[in-house]
This record gives sequence, C-alpha cells and structure tokens, in this order.
Amino acid sequence: MRHALDDLDVSILSHLEEDGRRSYSEIADALGVAVSTVSSRVAKLIERSVVSITAIINPQEVGMEAPATLLIAIQPRYFDDVVETVIGCPEVTYASMTTGRHNLIVDVLCRDAHHLAELVTDRLYALEGIQDINVAFQLQKFSVEQAGVSLIEFEKRANGDTEPEDRR
Repeated sequence: MRHALDDLDVSILSHLEEDGRRSYSEIADALGVAVSTVSSRVAKLIERSVVSITAIINPQEVGMEAPATLLIAIQPRYFDDVVETVIGCPEVTYASMTTGRHNLIVDVLCRDAHHLAELVTDRLYALEGIQDINVAFQLQKFSVEQAGVSLIEFEKRANGDTEPEDRR
C-alpha cells in the first residue's frame, strides 16, 4: 500500500537520511516545528513501514570478504518452502521473487570463497525444488546508497506535483 507523504514528512526523512542519528530536537529546530511533532511523525512513519532506522555494518570490516548475488531457479511447487529456508540463512541479506528463468534473486555475505561454495553446493543445492543457481561473485562495491528522499521528490514531480519546498 502506498502512503502519501506531505512536505514535513519528506523533510524529516531527508534529515534522517543524511544522518540517522540526528536528534529530533535538531530536526525540529531546522524545520521550525515542535520536537513532539517530529517524534510523532517519525513514530508514524516507522509504524507504517515507510522508514526503519538501523545500523549498516561494513561487511569487509567484519571479515565477510565474499559477497555474491545468487540467481536461483526453483520449481514452482517448492517455491515457498525454498524461500522460507533461504531467507533463514544468516548469510542472506536480501531476497526477492523475480521473473524469468531464475525466479529468486538473493544477496549473500560470506567469509570467503570456501564459505560461499559451502553455502551454494552443500546447503542450497540440497533443497528439494532447486533447479539451478547462478552465482555472481561481487568483485567491487561502488555504492551503498538506496533511493530515498530524492526518489520521493522525483515521483512527486513526475506525477505533476509541485516542486519540493525548501527544507531550510
């Protein structure tokens, strides 16, 4: 379900996107609103699953040197069971149903090539219903950013809404 965001929501999200540790009082001061307003807006955005506030760990700094993307082909009748098992693996950081020959895409973080091979050959290929796994070892990461406030503003302009207000 899509949630309508007003200019204040977008401004608050912009501040949190820049620094998720920014205090509500700093945001309130910058936007000229009460701290309670920021606090209640953030609580509603979290409750509606518009935003979550988490720490992002640098995988290489904690010994995960083998990130990979797996394209997995699963027989349809086994799809739900395989997905449930796959997303339960601690190495999995992202999973999504896709179209085409491979119907599941999964990002994983492994310690090294041996760990990645063990995950794919010993654990995943052992699951009933898996037909094929295409492993793309990630050689170099270029960006860790995700579409955020800039995408919201782009969509507003594409839908004919007015330009975003100055966030002060």
